[in-house]
Amino acid sequence: MPITKENLTRHELIGLEAEVVGSSDPTLIGVHGKVSDETRETIALRFHGESKIIPKSNSVFVIKIPAGGEVKVEGARLVGKPENRIKKVK
Repeated sequence: MPITKENLTRHELIGLEAEVVGSSDPTLIGVHGKVSDETRETIALRFHGESKIIPKSNSVFVIKIPAGGEVKVEGARLVGKPENRIKKVK
């Protein structure tokens, strides 16, 4: 199933480009790169040879989807083990 705006939160995020556009930590706003890892509570973005761990619950992300376009996602919608989130129906 291709990644779309409607089903992005139920897909694997590793390998997608993402940017932090909102966060309770102002130093994280503007951090962007490829998603290199994901845990229940965090997303790791790799950029310029570095990796930055971003907490999901207090961040807002813009994620580029492979078919073109971008999706703005509240990080709280991504909280949970990736393998369980992928299985969600809604």
